[in-house]
Amino acid sequence: MAIFLEFADEHSLNPDAAVEMMEHIAAELQLLTDYEKGRVIDSFAEIAKAYRGDESDFVKALPDTFGLR
Repeated sequence: MAIFLEFADEHSLNPDAAVEMMEHIAAELQLLTDYEKGRVIDSFAEIAKAYRGDESDFVKALPDTFGLR
């Protein structure tokens, strides 16, 4: 979902709505335990391998974007 929110053009998705949704995702992830956050961070690293270029870089940066580290 985060990839869609980041890379959808403004004709497909309102940019303000995309930012709001990313903030909501970040807030929910902040509720995880440290162990759970670690598992999510590891999952993002694995998921990033399925993408190339900007999308891969974006997924790799999600732990920092969502404040998980």
